Amino acid sequence: MKTKLIFTLLLTLCTFSQSAFAAFILNGTRFIYDEGRKNISFEISNESKETYGGQVWIDNVLIPKEDVAFVPMPSFFKIEGGKTQVIRIMKITDKLPKDKESIFWLNVQEIPPVNKDQNNVMVVAVNTQVKLLYRPAGIIKGRNNAESKMLLKKEGTSYILNNPTPYYFAVTELKVNGKAVPLSKELSNKLGMISPQSSTLLNGVKLTPTSKVVVEAIDDYGAINKYEVINKYEVINNAK
Repeated sequence: MKTKLIFTLLLTLCTFSQSAFAAFILNGTRFIYDEGRKNISFEISNESKETYGGQVWIDNVLIPKEDVAFVPMPSFFKIEGGKTQVIRIMKITDKLPKDKESIFWLNVQEIPPVNKDQNNVMVVAVNTQVKLLYRPAGIIKGRNNAESKMLLKKEGTSYILNNPTPYYFAVTELKVNGKAVPLSKELSNKLGMISPQSSTLLNGVKLTPTSKVVVEAIDDYGAINKYEVINKYEVINNAK
């Protein structure tokens, strides 16, 4: 009886995993809105054979939730199987900072067709969430390889990764003296969205004043690049 129950559960999970896939695919993992543009656009592809509905909205991260900074057009739509939908995003506020980037979450929600199958098939409506970055005109030119300006600093007995720039960084891996460091979920999440002019405490990472730290980070185009972090402690001591 116990063996039969386990087999049934495994079979059910396999059935669910086959049905639970994302129909919508976006043509980017992040989108940049440069100041001065009237709007930006992105594409949603329906990878299924069925016609799906969809909804797009933008969540605020730093500004009050009730404030509206960007409007997607259209916000509701329908895509036939194998077709694409172009969504335009328009900025409607002048209240965003002029000296650093602002970050938002762009959400794309699937609305699946009505399940006409009489069998017990699970239908999953997937919500895709990616970063939307607003970049003021005064800092557009300095973004390329800005991650190379990150600093390793020692504060008391702890070490911090400092971002002195006006840009958001997404660090995916950290290496110390050539070896990849296992990151806790909390630290991984923090490194995945490093704010402008901020510091991240490297909890659980064993470092010394002479450690060589290299990070891998995602750029505007979704590519992963490597950067050696400037060891501020070592620079100060060499200067002496």
